[in-house]
Amino acid sequence: MNERTGIHGHEPHRRDGRVDDNSLNTQTGRDRQLRELESGSMLEVFVRERLGDRRQRRNGATNFVNEHSEALEDNERLEFLGDAVLDFLSGAWLERMEQRLKRADSRLHPVDFAAISVFLAGLGFVAPYLFLGGALGLLLGLVAAGVAFLAPQFWLNQRREGRRKKLEEQLPEALTLISNSLKAGFGLLQSLSQASERLDHPIATELALTIHEMNIGASPDKALLSLSERAASYDLDLAVTAMLVQRSVGGNLSEILDTVAATMRERIRIRGEIKTLTAQQQLTGLVIGALPIGVGGLFLVISPDYITLLFTETAGKVMLGIAVVLEAVGIMVIRRILDIEV
Repeated sequence: MNERTGIHGHEPHRRDGRVDDNSLNTQTGRDRQLRELESGSMLEVFVRERLGDRRQRRNGATNFVNEHSEALEDNERLEFLGDAVLDFLSGAWLERMEQRLKRADSRLHPVDFAAISVFLAGLGFVAPYLFLGGALGLLLGLVAAGVAFLAPQFWLNQRREGRRKKLEEQLPEALTLISNSLKAGFGLLQSLSQASERLDHPIATELALTIHEMNIGASPDKALLSLSERAASYDLDLAVTAMLVQRSVGGNLSEILDTVAATMRERIRIRGEIKTLTAQQQLTGLVIGALPIGVGGLFLVISPDYITLLFTETAGKVMLGIAVVLEAVGIMVIRRILDIEV
């Protein structure tokens, strides 16, 4: 056998019997580098493919969500319009409007109220259009029509708020009378009846309606809930809730009513203090709101030629319209700032 050949015919040995370590290490290193490069490139291609698939799926999902969200928004708009039409045709708006009119102590019928609103809106549109004419008259007519249409709503809200405030002022006295009657041994129905006879409108009217509902067969809980719904007052809701809780879990109702009445008196006192502290700011708001009107009237008397440019020139009409809108916005902002809830 050749001395350079090993046992199996290979040549990994030298004459001294040692393996060529340098050649083996070099070959092994090259193979490892090739495998790493191949695996790295394959991994890079795999990652790119996966990221591309994810981007495509994400873009597809985004487009799907956008398309369906737009469809859902369209369906919601159609459902809202459909509900409004069905509400109008079914007469449910008559019931709500009738309840709002009752809360404002108004004897108007809902149809009459709607007719007044439409008539004022038409009058508000026609007057500026006939007076000014053109595109400016049309624009101011639309604005005036909207304001005139909402004017009865504003009047209704003012009356409703006035009735609610008066009822909340009478409520502590009513609760005290009911509590004293309960302490004297009367039942809840008799106590409500005595409070209704001794007090004035509107709390007397509401208590009388509650007693009437109980007399015709309604449960006390249902009659009290109807009272709370009709009045739409937070303080009255508090008193009704206290009565219902007492009827469910028990307890001394007269003491509970005394506590509620004391809480309401404290709230009324705090409201009075806030009104006193903000009286100067309210007067300032009124003066600032009336100042442009007063100055305009003064210029109309002193120098009519100077002020009539606002009514004759197109730029003056535009400035006058903008001034009216800003005046209304300023008044609403001042009222909102001074309206502090307790």
